[in-house]
Amino acid sequence: MGKSARVLGQEFGLSARQMNELLKEHGYLDGSPGAYGLTEKGQQYAEEQYHSRGTGGYAQYNPYWETRTWNDGTAAALSADMAAAPVGRPAAEDSPTREEDVFGYEPFTDHGGDGGEAPQPRWTGLVIGGVVVGALLVAPHVKPFWNNKVKPAAKKLRNGLKKQEPVEPADS
Repeated sequence: MGKSARVLGQEFGLSARQMNELLKEHGYLDGSPGAYGLTEKGQQYAEEQYHSRGTGGYAQYNPYWETRTWNDGTAAALSADMAAAPVGRPAAEDSPTREEDVFGYEPFTDHGGDGGEAPQPRWTGLVIGGVVVGALLVAPHVKPFWNNKVKPAAKKLRNGLKKQEPVEPADS
């Protein structure tokens, strides 16, 4: 049975994010958080699965993501690698500097290795979509409302104001 990075990390006392970083350090993953991929070494121990909601329509409504499940031999192989190259020291000498260390923040969220949790919807897109749909639904009713209700009421008010005679101040 395959294990996600979250479940595998529990065996080592780590979170899914920390486990993905450890797997990257020891050459099982490459890429950056949110965009990890398996290396040749990682392909021996993991299987990638691509998921897509695929409901049609616009791209923002069709999220896609990938998950990796690690086999039972991964923990033993990683433990052996950790003994050979302790944590904190990269497994390869020419390992690039991590983006988080350079910029001081993590620009992406890793949704791929934390047990299949789907990314959260973007509320701004939903609000804009709601406004557009609302405008399209209301548009056919605006012109008749304006011509049949607002214009006659404004004309009646204007005519009523014209008929009134100016009020002269009372002399004391």
